[in-house]
Amino acid sequence: MSETIFVSEISYRKGQAAFEELSASSGFHFVPVEEEESALAQRIHETGVRGFIADIHAYNGALYEALPRGGVIARFGVGHDSVDKEKATAHGIWVTNTPGVLDNAVAEYAVWLIGSLARRVPFLYASTAAGHWEPRAGCEVAGRTLAIVGFGRIGQMLCRKAAKGLGMRVIGCDLDPAEKFAERMGRPLAELQQDIGFDHYTHDRARALAEADFVSLHVASIPATRHLANAEFFTAMKPGACVLNTARGAILDESALYDALASGHLGGAALDVFEREPYAPDDAAKDLRTLSNCLVTPHVGSNTAETNRAMALTAGQTVIRLLSDGPDAVANIVNRPV
Repeated sequence: MSETIFVSEISYRKGQAAFEELSASSGFHFVPVEEEESALAQRIHETGVRGFIADIHAYNGALYEALPRGGVIARFGVGHDSVDKEKATAHGIWVTNTPGVLDNAVAEYAVWLIGSLARRVPFLYASTAAGHWEPRAGCEVAGRTLAIVGFGRIGQMLCRKAAKGLGMRVIGCDLDPAEKFAERMGRPLAELQQDIGFDHYTHDRARALAEADFVSLHVASIPATRHLANAEFFTAMKPGACVLNTARGAILDESALYDALASGHLGGAALDVFEREPYAPDDAAKDLRTLSNCLVTPHVGSNTAETNRAMALTAGQTVIRLLSDGPDAVANIVNRPV
């Protein structure tokens, strides 16, 4: 008899074919459910389900009490800030994610956003759609400087595309000094530089911001990075520069960004993630959607057919292995229940 695994409805729609394949071949039956926490928790209580595959919806309480000890919450994606790891750990619930499978999609999307800002696509589209004909000049990105703040897998993949494909000068920026970065990567810095394509690496964020024509954010959302991109951050960027966020909304202060764009200090911004999703400004007078130099999209950086299938298979297989063979059979666990 097969065991049922619940999947958030939005995740199930994205990876339906893959979930159906797993249901047909694994002895586990993947079933879509609504994401609202109290109703989800009630269904788990009634059915005894041990595994749930979660999308971006935040869970704060009832879910952790409903799942049995040894159960699993598998994130359909790499970011897991929507899952309360402390509560999951306290209730003996494993939390997993799907690292690696979405790197190309997000890095590729960042490239499209850089190009859109460089060629003023947000303004040109809005103007032309409104019946005007205002062919303003943009800029070419070849030879321009891109600072990548957060130089992990996605940041490095973006670097390869921007440096080797577009001819941009890329600065890799992260918390570690260069020596520590090379040690963490397990390769000499010169070898990494040749392979990944960055012009130089630094942990001096102010230096990177001062040099960059474009700044792309790729840091995790943790308490220490909340509003990392704030008024001081934007002031440190050179006049006319552009900023992109395809990571997590909480790392950027949207009100401060509005001010930096409206004042003309920044030339443009492209955001795919927001503090509240669907996007709603804290201050109606500072709605980013009203600015012609700001491009906003609905958290679709990883939302491709290829990546959705890979995330569904990875999340599903992770749940199967963990519940069948235990945590030692799974590498992508982000907490350690006691």
